[in-house]
Amino acid sequence: MTRVPIWHSVDEVPAELGPTAVSIGNYDGVHRGHRFVLDQLRRHAQARSLAPVALTFWPHPRHVMGDPARTPLLTGHEDRDRLLLLAGMHGVLDLEFTHDFAQYSPEDFVRVFLVEGLGVKCVVLGEDALFGRGNSGDIGTMRELGRAFGFDVVTVDELGPEGTGTGRISSSGIRSALLEGEVETANEALGRLHTVTDVVHHGFRRGHELGFPTANLGPSPAGLIPADGVYAGYLTVTEQAPSHLGVEPLAGAPATISIGTNPTFEADGAPRRTVEAYVHGDHDLDLYGDVVRLEFVAFQRPTLKFDSVDSLIEQMDRDVEVTRRTLAAERSRPGIAG
Repeated sequence: MTRVPIWHSVDEVPAELGPTAVSIGNYDGVHRGHRFVLDQLRRHAQARSLAPVALTFWPHPRHVMGDPARTPLLTGHEDRDRLLLLAGMHGVLDLEFTHDFAQYSPEDFVRVFLVEGLGVKCVVLGEDALFGRGNSGDIGTMRELGRAFGFDVVTVDELGPEGTGTGRISSSGIRSALLEGEVETANEALGRLHTVTDVVHHGFRRGHELGFPTANLGPSPAGLIPADGVYAGYLTVTEQAPSHLGVEPLAGAPATISIGTNPTFEADGAPRRTVEAYVHGDHDLDLYGDVVRLEFVAFQRPTLKFDSVDSLIEQMDRDVEVTRRTLAAERSRPGIAG
């Protein structure tokens, strides 16, 4: 049986992993800046014949020590760890962050999790890295502990917006772009398409009645929901409901994605913000109970209120055509640089 290289305690780390090179962070979004650090980690690990490992936390420390609403996360838990493995990590030590965990002193944190838990021989960090109780440990502290415990400490520069090392790609900057609907700006900084993941729920079936059946996500999907509006994107089924097993799952299906409160139908009840995706070309599609990943390519238009259902249908036809043109242009471009 193959072991999944995601561990939630040091007891789960396999003995055969051997000595490691480690980088520490929250990695929300696993954006280009994070991957630049992880690339350096892999390079130093290879040069020293070490296994590269990312040490990270869940929930996000700001959600435990502060107000979760002030830091909506770019990626869900499983997506974050999946992206870390795709970045070339041999393993991810994903520790539960609690108030008790936050009391580890810098020295105890390094000793328990890096030295004893991971057999660390090299730590790769940014110059502004902080760790331990009250963020009292900094890069100078890590160097002192490296000398005491026998591991190297390597610092790396931040990756700038153009990959020049100037400025800084940050999760907070990407978060702000998405909340303004600027998904293309966010995608450039992420180095990939922004995603939102959830189980497909039953909705109001308005789309089906209008000839545009949609896959509706729940109220709290994994991943940051961009600003209200209509977007071009893709839908992929990542996990099928038991009743759908044996049916070829969708992968990268063109989709027109709508986010908002459906103001045209606001008289039907209290407004509820929804995320729904119309998959092009298949009106008999049954995705209920499937886990789907939506990828956002480009913003098309803001949410509008229409005077009639006919006007809404005409606009939806235009939306689908705009999505087709947008995705055709996106596929003809070189991929987003990682």
